[in-house]
Amino acid sequence: MVHRSRSNLGVLAVNPEHPRDRILQAAVRVFAEKGFECGTIRSICKLAEVNIAAVNYYFNDKANLYIAAVLHAHQCRINLLEIDPEAEPAAQLRVYIRHFLCKTLAVVEEGDWTQALILRELMAPTPATETLVREGSRPFYDQLQGILRRICPDANPRRMHALAFSVLGQCLHYRLVPHISSRLANDLDPSELNVAFLADHISSMTLAALGLLPPLDSAGETVAAVGSETSGDPR
Repeated sequence: MVHRSRSNLGVLAVNPEHPRDRILQAAVRVFAEKGFECGTIRSICKLAEVNIAAVNYYFNDKANLYIAAVLHAHQCRINLLEIDPEAEPAAQLRVYIRHFLCKTLAVVEEGDWTQALILRELMAPTPATETLVREGSRPFYDQLQGILRRICPDANPRRMHALAFSVLGQCLHYRLVPHISSRLANDLDPSELNVAFLADHISSMTLAALGLLPPLDSAGETVAAVGSETSGDPR
């Protein structure tokens, strides 16, 4: 059973010469491939080229190592975005959506197991999800709610959460069910649904729904691109 760590699980900059970081990187790969139950400390230590005692020294136990690995994977994939506090909320939302899509749809380089571990945790949550949400996802989510609060200052909590989930859901669709999307949109080259196009589309849809853009026209496009970072057709 994975439990909440009582130790500091802050993620350090990866240093291949440091045993702790080698353990962390090895744990991400092993847990991504095999999950918490089947991923063994022995296999992690073999991959990291350390002895088993090093896990106890740096992480206390397997459960804490798993939580640290999940947090590390999340921070590698999605980091908190610096948004200009003086910008209009429409522009802030566009920047947020593009950043989120860039991170979630980024091409995974060979040997990068971070995304696989996060997807495993999302699809089959363990108690580590509580720590992941509190320390990884919560700050990013609160940032989105802060932008939406400027647009809808009178929204009650239920509506505010629904607005935030609507934004995130549109973005996550393209990561979580690409095998379905590619079959439904089989008349498109996958490259047509690139980050630039999707960021503009999701931003425009959302801003139109929030009243910051005119309704979409008969071609499903916006008349103006308020707060857009791009000019012209992003396709």
